[in-house]
Amino acid sequence: MKSKVLMVLAVLVLLFAAVSFSGCLGGDDDANTTNNSTNNSTNNSTNNSTNNSTPTEPVVTPSENTSAPSGAVTVVLGEDGPEPTHFIRTSDQKFSTSSLSISKGDTVRFMNTETRNFRHLYHSEEGAFEDFNLNPRYSATLTFNQAGTYKIDLLNYYTGEPFGDTARVLTVTVA
Repeated sequence: MKSKVLMVLAVLVLLFAAVSFSGCLGGDDDANTTNNSTNNSTNNSTNNSTNNSTPTEPVVTPSENTSAPSGAVTVVLGEDGPEPTHFIRTSDQKFSTSSLSISKGDTVRFMNTETRNFRHLYHSEEGAFEDFNLNPRYSATLTFNQAGTYKIDLLNYYTGEPFGDTARVLTVTVA
């Protein structure tokens, strides 16, 4: 009887060790929490390379569209931004909608609601804001200060490319 109890205990210890080393206990969450607490508490005017522990930043080439005027969009990472008037979720590596019509001065809260550990990179095709990234369960607030049409790409943070075969684009029309 004593040997059976020891055998069961040994098997449980081995299973616990295997799960711990596989990262299933959230071993990567500490790094993500650290990154996002720094990432999401700073204004986007700082260089994102200081906010991420990944050794190489993805290279994102802006499209050939014309540039947005300076200050067209203000980005605040984290919960400290202004009270949002609209919400956009990103889940299953896509936006909750493909288009949004808003008024000048409106704010949009972007929330990464992925259930898996997919970090998203948000990119303005017009260059209206610096690229920013969000880990799951983190958000950013964008205030659209000037009228116009803005296209925001949802990219894989690690590759700088769209998720899958199709581009994930949100078109924001500001009147």
